Amino acid sequence: MAVVTRKGEATTIPGLRGRQAAFRAALVPLVVVLVLLSGIFVVEWAYADRALPGLSVGGIEAGSLTGAELRARLESELARPWAAAAVTASFDGATWKTTNGELGIAPDLDAAVETALAYGKHGSFPDRLAAWLGARNGEARVPFTMRATGSAADQWVSRLGRDLDRPSRDGALVATYTGVQVTEAVIGRELDTRATVAALLAPQSLGARELPLTVKLAYPSTDAAGIADAAKAIAATTSLRVTAGDGSVSEDAAGLATLLDIDKQTAAAGDLPAIPKDAAAPATRYRYVVTLNEARTKAWIAAVATELDHPAKNASYRVNPNGTLAVIPAANGVTIDQGKLLNDVQSALFTPVTGRREVAATFVTDLPVFTTEQAAKYAAGMVRISSFSTSYPPSASRHANITTGALQFDNLVVAPGATFSFWDSLGPVTVERGYAYAGAIINNRSDESVIGGGLCQVSTTLFNAVARAGYDIVERSEHGYYIDRYPSGFDAAVFLPGSDFRWRNDTGFPVLIRAYPAATSVAFELFSVPSGRTVVLGDPVETNFTMPPKDQPADPAYPPGAIVQGRDVSRNWTVYENGRMVQTRTFLSHYVPVWGGPAR
Repeated sequence: MAVVTRKGEATTIPGLRGRQAAFRAALVPLVVVLVLLSGIFVVEWAYADRALPGLSVGGIEAGSLTGAELRARLESELARPWAAAAVTASFDGATWKTTNGELGIAPDLDAAVETALAYGKHGSFPDRLAAWLGARNGEARVPFTMRATGSAADQWVSRLGRDLDRPSRDGALVATYTGVQVTEAVIGRELDTRATVAALLAPQSLGARELPLTVKLAYPSTDAAGIADAAKAIAATTSLRVTAGDGSVSEDAAGLATLLDIDKQTAAAGDLPAIPKDAAAPATRYRYVVTLNEARTKAWIAAVATELDHPAKNASYRVNPNGTLAVIPAANGVTIDQGKLLNDVQSALFTPVTGRREVAATFVTDLPVFTTEQAAKYAAGMVRISSFSTSYPPSASRHANITTGALQFDNLVVAPGATFSFWDSLGPVTVERGYAYAGAIINNRSDESVIGGGLCQVSTTLFNAVARAGYDIVERSEHGYYIDRYPSGFDAAVFLPGSDFRWRNDTGFPVLIRAYPAATSVAFELFSVPSGRTVVLGDPVETNFTMPPKDQPADPAYPPGAIVQGRDVSRNWTVYENGRMVQTRTFLSHYVPVWGGPAR
């Protein structure tokens, strides 16, 4: 509502004062903008034929100069040795150097002057305003526009490309016969020659300059991150020695490499570090994963244990030339804890070491049954108590088997109360241990292609020496047919599986076995402390003689017309100790007939 006063008094209209204040507030920025615009237009008009103040061309001050003045200043500056100014490019530790003169590059003054005079005077108002503000702050810099004569610049850039460019290469891990072969990943790279030429022709100064290089990287599908497990593989194939007591087994890189599983897998997103955005990335990335193959490692541990395991060696004796006995000391045995060794190897293999790796195996000590002290206790009283020998026809293979087998028992001591087993004491029958193929009786028939044929000669000879000394015979078997070079009804056949020769030392004194193989014979001697035992061995009682039937196949060990009748044989065996009978038994043997077929 308006209020009218008398003449000479103020008139007040409510709200008018507020609108006037708002108008003045809006008017101030507008006035500022108009003043600034007018100022810019005035400056643009004033510098229509001059460079903006604060502008530089190639590092040379050019602010407020006319075209003629700017050209004169540039020509004055170029009087300095522009051609000798060095141009240097560097990348990844390599450096290339040349000069502007060698490149055939020189400034284009007309283009430089034209660019400098046009700077900040074209384009939108914001662009021109930014250019003027930059010039005012000394940040307006115009590079030289260069011209290149000839092909020297292009050739130099091409040389940079030949030196820098390389294809990418996938990394790889491969187990070989020498260990693990590692192929290092190579990141490919390619020089942007167009950008490099442009940089050559746009220097920021007339002096020596460092040329920026634009190199595009190309990552392989398996890069350094994809073969990160190479360190594990190399660590795992560092030569290893497993020790147990005084024994040790060593394995080289090639052997350890066979324990590894090296798998190439497609890498999931996030499994590997990201590739830079400005680099070329492969469609699929891969990674190698190295693990221990548990089955092969267990088999290797078992083989190591086989090398390191050895049973305790009982004390033994050596017969001196004068017939006395010298003690051969006992030795502890070793049994490897394979489960613990597997855990130790799995824990140790992937840990990097310097030099050879060594793992001490956990083992159980196997103590001898017959100790050095016990052997020494009886040595003075031990004498030869029994001996026996048998002969066989000349045969190189049979000689090899009998000699090799007999020597497995030489100097063997059977402790008081211990039971002797032929097969347990003999060990493996293999070609590597010296055995050959020779004849043996298999299912009551000769077989000439049995490895170790002839070992029954060893068991029969030893059986006779043991039985004549009066020890307890636990297991004995006769041959399939009668062999006349053995005592009738008193032989001892052995074969696997099924038949062993075993006896027990049922005295309180140790028994030393001595073996004497010869060209066509073998003999055994037994030494012990005399126990007062004597043996009465009855004569063989042979009954039930039988001829081979006409349809019985000929045996290859016999010539045509040769016949050995089948029979049953019994022999009484009685053992006395100091005149008192301690054991008696009858050994029964059944032999089948054998022949070489009808006579020719």
